[in-house]
Amino acid sequence: MAKDFYKTLGVERTADEKEIKRAYRKLARQHHPDINPNDKSAEARFKEINEAYQVLSDKEKRELYDAVGDDYDKVPAGVSAEDFKRYAGGTGFSGSGNFPGGANFEDIFGQASGRGGANFRVEPGGGGAGGVGDLFENLFGGRGDFGGRRQQRGPQRGGDVEQPLDVSLAESIRGTQRTLQLTIRSERGEESRNVTVRIPAGVRDGARVRIANQGASGSGGGANGDLFLRIRIQPHAFWKREGDNLSCEVPVRFDEAALGATIRVPTTEGEVSLKIPAGTQSGQNFRLSGRGVKQKDGKAGDMFVRVKVAVPKDLTERETQLVEELGALRSDDVRHDLPKGL
Repeated sequence: MAKDFYKTLGVERTADEKEIKRAYRKLARQHHPDINPNDKSAEARFKEINEAYQVLSDKEKRELYDAVGDDYDKVPAGVSAEDFKRYAGGTGFSGSGNFPGGANFEDIFGQASGRGGANFRVEPGGGGAGGVGDLFENLFGGRGDFGGRRQQRGPQRGGDVEQPLDVSLAESIRGTQRTLQLTIRSERGEESRNVTVRIPAGVRDGARVRIANQGASGSGGGANGDLFLRIRIQPHAFWKREGDNLSCEVPVRFDEAALGATIRVPTTEGEVSLKIPAGTQSGQNFRLSGRGVKQKDGKAGDMFVRVKVAVPKDLTERETQLVEELGALRSDDVRHDLPKGL
């Protein structure tokens, strides 16, 4: 079945480079095997997406693909798409197309390879002396090309790679350095390497950290692609982070809430004092300005402290008596505004 790379990426055939790259990144994040460990089809889908992007993001490969379809990778260097279709009958070099004068592809390449069949391998650059390159040169007047045009396959940049990275809340606030063992999948296969990465202080959940030249390897002397780490901040037992703000819950005694008090509360840089007024209700929030996450520019979020009145479970006889006396003194109905039913 013919491959439709445009359909694979979900773009029109007129899509430009930015549209293709945008579509690829979206699909690569969605179908990456590390993000879909329980989906057996994810890896195959990811490979299809990568293949489509590698072809459509390369101007030369895309032109060949648009011209000859799935046979784009069978066109030898120095052969134009037009001549490939003209002399190969549009079926590639494994077909039965004829050269001018009745020369048959199967006969010619069977002789060139020293075998009777038509299956052969064309090495980049057209082969050595007496090989396929010389055969074309003899057939087409010593030009070494078709129609006087020679295609040059220059250095190709490797593809970008995106991978999730889990960090703790402390690492996201203070920054960290990690050494990662990566297995990078590309059209050239799998590459394994160790990469030391630095995660900046204040990095937010979902941020993409770019590590230059650590993506898939280039070919023909081309540069490597880039590695993008998608940050996932793991939950913390005490603090919750939202953007650059932090929130937490701190217990207070009944008497502290009723009479007011100054309590000590933890922050990411140590304890600070927080004054709560008399009559503080359970669930009430207090703001500590500038005690959230700090960014490089010196700006910092806030910390929100939610107080929770702790009710003692085991009262002594004297404590029970005092609570009963307090209850007798307080005659207000705290549930007077509740609805009577639906």
